[in-house]
Amino acid sequence: MASMNPNKVDVEYAVMLAILNFHTEFMKSNYAHVRVQMSPAEIDVTLTRQGSVPAEMRLARSEEGCALLRQVHEAMFVSCEDILRECIEPVVERKVREMVTTLDPLSGQSRIAIRF
Repeated sequence: MASMNPNKVDVEYAVMLAILNFHTEFMKSNYAHVRVQMSPAEIDVTLTRQGSVPAEMRLARSEEGCALLRQVHEAMFVSCEDILRECIEPVVERKVREMVTTLDPLSGQSRIAIRF
């Protein structure tokens, strides 16, 4: 892809769309709010769910349930991580070194750290 020096806002918007499409298509999640923050070494994305899943909220009542929800969220992400990487790298015109996701089961908020 030829470099056209897109501005930071355009890149953040393109990253947001790539991540939303990934979550909608592969994770079957819907989000009401997405925040993308970029630095030279990392992109930090915070996603807030549109609504809670009753079964997940019930499971999140215990520490063991929260740990299980985090583990499942991370495993699903890792299983499709290569697809997201293929969407992100052309947008940022850089090689992604690492992607890590975390989930707050009580709020339904998840975070993705994309490192270069």
